[in-house]
Amino acid sequence: MAIRSRIPPGGFVRTLAAALDEDGIATRTFLRYQALKEFFNLRHPLGARHGKGDGVQLISLRITDRCNLRCHSCGQWGDNGYLLDTPSRELRRREVPIEIYRRFINEIVTAGWSPIWYVWGGEPMLYPGILEVFRAIHEKRMPISLVTNGTRVAAHAKEIVETCRVFYISVDGPNAAIHNRQRPGAGETADNFREVVAALEAIREEKKRRGSIYPLVVPLSCVTSYNIDHLVDLYRFVAEYADAHILYLTWWIDPESAEEHSREFERRFGFQPRTHLGWIGSWKDFDHRLVAEKLEAMRGLSRASGRCPPIPMPALKTREEIERYYTNHADDFGYDQCVSIFMTMEIDSNGNVSLCRDYHDYVIGNIARDDVRTMWNNERARRFRRSISTEGILPACRRCCGLMGF
Repeated sequence: MAIRSRIPPGGFVRTLAAALDEDGIATRTFLRYQALKEFFNLRHPLGARHGKGDGVQLISLRITDRCNLRCHSCGQWGDNGYLLDTPSRELRRREVPIEIYRRFINEIVTAGWSPIWYVWGGEPMLYPGILEVFRAIHEKRMPISLVTNGTRVAAHAKEIVETCRVFYISVDGPNAAIHNRQRPGAGETADNFREVVAALEAIREEKKRRGSIYPLVVPLSCVTSYNIDHLVDLYRFVAEYADAHILYLTWWIDPESAEEHSREFERRFGFQPRTHLGWIGSWKDFDHRLVAEKLEAMRGLSRASGRCPPIPMPALKTREEIERYYTNHADDFGYDQCVSIFMTMEIDSNGNVSLCRDYHDYVIGNIARDDVRTMWNNERARRFRRSISTEGILPACRRCCGLMGF
């Protein structure tokens, strides 16, 4: 059986158990999603050659492409980001209006689905109607995970705590100098670290005021040359606020694999993709052996406190595996079967729907004009799933959070 990502044991499981007492709906939804991934092959004993999707378990809503940061590791706005030449006014113009989202939310419920909503961007807090979208989803009793860089969070902590069940926040350094160097702003005077601290403080205080365990606070950190020497200090900083700490070994693709991907994608689907080119980068310019050492130090701190487990994505265990992750893009470490495409609906900021966030080029419909149930299993969707299931994953998949992450 192919490797599946999973929630590790330790403090986070105890947190989830406590969350069951407070709000069983959210926790059961997250655990159901993981269980369906884990036992996918048992549920499809003849394989997934039919290409038909399961019920939608996760809606990944990229609600805006606009962002106020230019993080070096980002495929959208980073060093080679595919959005760098797109004017902000154009991105704003094509965003889906709130009325369409209200209708779409109702269509999801009518279809009999109750998925997790993973809301990201760009920076999602820049979407003007973001709080209205949260309320509309929350009213239908579906759990929301917000992924943010901290912008405008402190001012809206009350609404976020009321509606969201997981609060993911990007933190790449233990102080302003390190964090802002990895995550510089679009403007010269930006200080994102200050907003991160304000966001964490505001969410903690609002949770305390409400006496709530929700939202679970999970910082996201990319391991790069910018912060490799400071990872343990980074963990100490976020552990003051967090229920768990996810450390991405960084999603990337090298030029050779990107070219290979373009050729194979065109052979299978008849056109050249574009978005994977934003993730071209070299992550070979630091001592990768340090990653395992730093992770073990973090695990020691977590064991001593009994909380906030560090969670590497992907969950590689040895120095040799980590070295290969950064130096050999062809190695998939056993993550060779994608089941996310059978459960996850990816929605772009313009309403286009795809089956994977690495393949926004491959569109199966649009929420503004297409019926959601028909679109989910139309011939275009089934063709994509059949290809990935029978011909294997594509080169860009080898460093993908849908395959190797949650």
